[in-house]
Amino acid sequence: EPLAGVVADRIRKKYMMIFAFIGSTFIYLAYPLAQGFWHFALLAFGMSSVMSAYAVSVKALTVELLPKSDRGKAYGRFVSAISLGGIVSPIVGGYVSEAFGQTLPFYISAGVGLFGLAAVVLMRYDDRGGMKSVESKEAAEGESLFNGSLLGIFLIRALFIFNMVFRQHTLPIFLNENPRYAMSEGQIGFYFGMVQLSSALSQAFLGDLNDRMGSRGLIASSLLMSGLSYGAILGVSGVPALLAIGALQGVFFAASDVSMMVYLMDIMPPGRTGMVMGLYSEAENVGGMLAAPSLGWIYDSSGPGYSMLSVAGVLVLDSLLSVVFIKENKESDQGITNATSGPGKSGKVEPG
Repeated sequence: EPLAGVVADRIRKKYMMIFAFIGSTFIYLAYPLAQGFWHFALLAFGMSSVMSAYAVSVKALTVELLPKSDRGKAYGRFVSAISLGGIVSPIVGGYVSEAFGQTLPFYISAGVGLFGLAAVVLMRYDDRGGMKSVESKEAAEGESLFNGSLLGIFLIRALFIFNMVFRQHTLPIFLNENPRYAMSEGQIGFYFGMVQLSSALSQAFLGDLNDRMGSRGLIASSLLMSGLSYGAILGVSGVPALLAIGALQGVFFAASDVSMMVYLMDIMPPGRTGMVMGLYSEAENVGGMLAAPSLGWIYDSSGPGYSMLSVAGVLVLDSLLSVVFIKENKESDQGITNATSGPGKSGKVEPG
């Protein structure tokens, strides 16, 4: 992913997105033709590679397009729409598969990819601008890409992934096996649906809140509350109480996720959005590689409760680290700024 970020900075993020849309469309069309395990494995590898290039380039381009003023509010609405789409699309896909066959969703996905491709091709934004000038400025001023603020948010993000890994892979097992809860598969699905829904519905508000109170306070408080919420799960019994905690966890997760990204936008060196987003994604990968085996080992060797307490401890530690490493600097000109020269060859767009 860092390599994808470097390529996106060099050859334009728009071209990377076009490549990703074309590649994913062909892969979706190939899925119904797969005849065996290795066919599916090859297609899955191709899709993950294509989506890695897409994710880095679209995030970097989003950073450049979002206005600096009220950036949190705009980003919150943006990710809220994505999250709601992620909730609705599995429902639609499941219905279409059951009603019209399992191959139709792949063709629909390919068609959606063509619409996305058309949207990117017609986008009136030139992201070529400024690489040479940025390089010369950095060479002249000795500006380092790897400053303390960036390394700090990479570390905070990597530890945050412990929460995501535990919630996705370990918590469902815990809720099913623990005799105190003994939740059925349907109840577990409803629990995580509550988490996703509360997260999606709160993101727009949380982005606006980030603009008002700053990223540092929102990151630190949401990480702390996420850690305490796991302790609350160990102290309560009954499905209604767990569902209430799940809804709150969705809000805490969204607050951390949105505020971390907005803070990264504020400190990101200009002209390096692709590389920085690639490193940010790589920090997530490193966090996942550390979290999955360690949490699984603690769960098996020490018990489910200690595994949950471990995640709670990591999140509390992450909250403390955010207080140390995150420095509010809203007036800094180091982040991406959008001029008001209008779209075209300059590579800038009107804010708002």
